[in-house]
Amino acid sequence: MKILDKIAPKKNPLLLGILISLMGALPLGYINVISLQILLEQGNWATISFISGIVFIEFFVLKAVSFGAKWLVEQKKLLLFIDVFTIVFFTGIAIYFITNIGNDKNFSLSQLKLAQFPFILGLLLNSLNFIQWPYWSGIYIYLFRTEKLDPKCNNNSLFIMGAMMGTLAGMLIFAHTGKYFLVENKIEMSKYLNPIFATLFLGLAGIQIGKLFWKQKKQKFQKLAKLYAKKNS
Repeated sequence: MKILDKIAPKKNPLLLGILISLMGALPLGYINVISLQILLEQGNWATISFISGIVFIEFFVLKAVSFGAKWLVEQKKLLLFIDVFTIVFFTGIAIYFITNIGNDKNFSLSQLKLAQFPFILGLLLNSLNFIQWPYWSGIYIYLFRTEKLDPKCNNNSLFIMGAMMGTLAGMLIFAHTGKYFLVENKIEMSKYLNPIFATLFLGLAGIQIGKLFWKQKKQKFQKLAKLYAKKNS
């Protein structure tokens, strides 16, 4: 959030949405790796179709979160379920790829029937990306609290439009940069997909476990602080 304080434009919600979403879309992630493989195997239009599916779901997520951000962050049990589900989901996929490292059975999008329909694949993958709900809720609450975004005017629509543009641009930049690097160095990505995905999903599961423990400790500390305040009041 400190980074947002420095770079966030105050009276340009469109640019604000682009910057925040671009920062979230550029880092290495499994959806970005899949978009890169689609670019390598099926070309640019298929990649744009895949990312359009991602952005389509993101639009509805942002619309819903912009109205219910405060409510969502207060639903401790729901957030706990999302955290636990995400950890189990990421760990399960990581185990699958770990068990196939060193085998001739390397993962390829051609194994998936949905790969023939990149837009639908994008819809499905981002629909399963439950972690984006608390992420965007936190962003919205911060933006509303610091008055960088006004929920009572059209600023939110411009912010959502910017966020979608940022996601599209970020994923395309990642895919084309990755393709350039692989082609220039004559690297066959398919040979390394199993260890790449195993590492990615294992790392994501580890990050979620760390966040879950941090949340639990923070909540316990807050409860103790409240009890202490009551005793001394």
